[in-house]
Amino acid sequence: MWTSIAFFCLMVMPFFGAGCAMIEPLEAEHPHFQSASQHYNKALDYYQKGNYAQAGTLFQEYIGQYPDTVLYRVALYYLGHCYQVQGDEKEALIIFNRILTTYGDDDFWGEQSFKRIKQIKGEE
Repeated sequence: MWTSIAFFCLMVMPFFGAGCAMIEPLEAEHPHFQSASQHYNKALDYYQKGNYAQAGTLFQEYIGQYPDTVLYRVALYYLGHCYQVQGDEKEALIIFNRILTTYGDDDFWGEQSFKRIKQIKGEE
């Protein structure tokens, strides 16, 4: 019995350690957020620093994972603006129209979306 345990410890355990070492760098690239607010705040941080590609990726993940949160509409807006700033006006229009269709233009984010649509279409 002890031979089996020794064999396991010497032959198998190193593979578990190697496997864990390989996972660690991937987690550094794609952090797992503990809460919706952490996810949103990280996306907003990238957005405020002008890293619109990374911000857009995180906002897109956020809206996919947290559709029932208070910040969902805000994340949609920022995602649309990330597309707009990166020159993808077609996707930006889809997002801004989605906000208007879902929420109307009665609130701040709907109003801002309406302004962005006019801006993209050259009406402003």
